[in-house]
Amino acid sequence: MADVELIVDVPRLEEKLLLEELGRSGLRFKLTNAKYTPLAWGERPAEIALIRAVSMQRAAYCAAIRESSGARTINSAEAIIIAGDKILTLSRFWKAGIPFPETMIALNGEAAERAEKMVKFPVIDKPPIGSWGRLVTLVRDSQSFKSVIEHRELYQSQALKTHLIQRYIDGGRDLRVLVLGEEVLGAIWRSAANGDWRSNVARGGVVEVAELDEELRELALKVSSVIGGEFIAIDVFKEDGRYLVNEVNGVPEFKGFMEATKINVPRKIVEHVKGILRR
Repeated sequence: MADVELIVDVPRLEEKLLLEELGRSGLRFKLTNAKYTPLAWGERPAEIALIRAVSMQRAAYCAAIRESSGARTINSAEAIIIAGDKILTLSRFWKAGIPFPETMIALNGEAAERAEKMVKFPVIDKPPIGSWGRLVTLVRDSQSFKSVIEHRELYQSQALKTHLIQRYIDGGRDLRVLVLGEEVLGAIWRSAANGDWRSNVARGGVVEVAELDEELRELALKVSSVIGGEFIAIDVFKEDGRYLVNEVNGVPEFKGFMEATKINVPRKIVEHVKGILRR
């Protein structure tokens, strides 16, 4: 049995860096591309499975199958599912008293039309699933909102017909905080670029290292605990000196974080895995 299984579907720079670090680590490891490799219950190729599938559904399924066979997964299926669905995430936040921007949900177009009468523009409209800012819209007026509703009703997926309608926080940037186990690795600012209001690095957002004060550190650890994540990224707004948590990523990208902080995240992950194996 190997020490570590790295499970991927579409290998990105992060997965390639992890693979290189595993190769230098002295650990016995196995690479599984779940896009091409069938998985079966009862298989346990390694003590620990690093779940790095881009697709939230694939990641959750891979984690669930490996967990059922006794492997420790980073992250767990539950954490991936909770982090991957913004309604489930915010519900956990509300119960735990974690602050987030004022948000309401509408489960279809008709409910969204009624919600429009209850909000003050501009607002953010987004579905509960998805990443990289896809289908996230800055809605400035009633007519634009009607266009968004009509467009989203064309999708077959119920999740994509569902609206999170969130108060828009101006500023053009947000914080991304990376947490691994009980350690907050650091924080970066992500600023919108190329005329886009979204700060996602995948959309060309500019990164710079941010101060990690004690309040932000404690908030990040609380979010990690509430989600049940072992390695997560947390997106946070800062408004009038107050932190508001926006989203969580259960299979986080970290190239922008590494660029800004110079922290070797793959090495940190491998060291974390070694610590688990020594216990």
